[in-house]
Amino acid sequence: MINAIGTFSSIWLALWLALSVLFVLVYPLVRPLLLSLHPRHGSALLLAWWVLPLAASLSSTLFLFMPSAENLLVDAHCHDDCASHVPLIGSAALAWFGVAIGSLAVAALLVRFVTTLRKSRQLHMQFDFLGKRRGAWFEMESECPLVFTLGWWQPRIYVSTGLRAACSPEDMEIILHHERAHQERRDNLRLLVARLCCAILPGPLARRVLADLQVVTEEACDFRAAERFGAVSVAQTLLKVKRLLMMHPSAVPQEAIAFAECDVEIRIKAL
Repeated sequence: MINAIGTFSSIWLALWLALSVLFVLVYPLVRPLLLSLHPRHGSALLLAWWVLPLAASLSSTLFLFMPSAENLLVDAHCHDDCASHVPLIGSAALAWFGVAIGSLAVAALLVRFVTTLRKSRQLHMQFDFLGKRRGAWFEMESECPLVFTLGWWQPRIYVSTGLRAACSPEDMEIILHHERAHQERRDNLRLLVARLCCAILPGPLARRVLADLQVVTEEACDFRAAERFGAVSVAQTLLKVKRLLMMHPSAVPQEAIAFAECDVEIRIKAL
């Protein structure tokens, strides 16, 4: 049993690491193509690109350990008592090492997921308590120009009184339309999945991947707002909110997606 678990863990992690490194090496070649697509399609394909190494390594390893896979991979040649052809580590020490690193990898992913879930839940309760519901969004008493979407399964939009006071009704419609697009797409959940799938990559590489995905995600919601209000109006609102944030810097929770925190110049150019 230990040999099977240790072998499974070793093969899965080795494949995940190898495929992730391969996808990192190939990424500069496909990156211009992905970023040139409509952001709605580009964001979906970019997320799929980084989910694929984890999904492919796990499904391939599971396939190797399926009893029916032997009949596909190995010709029938046994005459008497034939042992399983599933690859197994013969050394007990190596098997236990495989179990250890596999357990650490799974535990790290679970801890990261649960910690983020707990923090997001706490922020939800805090902002719901401090804010007042205004239909489909919550208003918070704050002079800082804040607007962000928080939550995975049921994302909520939070807007500060300072932002409402500084923006025109048309600006607010554009901002809320943009944030509702985040709600419908469940972009917070998408970014969480990407973070978990890139956990095996070194920090600088993972940050570059996530930065690209976040920019394309924001562009997708900018384009959704531009379909209704026009690209020029959306670009002007982005620039206005960015200037407000520069005059009144404010911290947005890491688990949230903010309207004008991410590469505004690139997004305006895309519009």
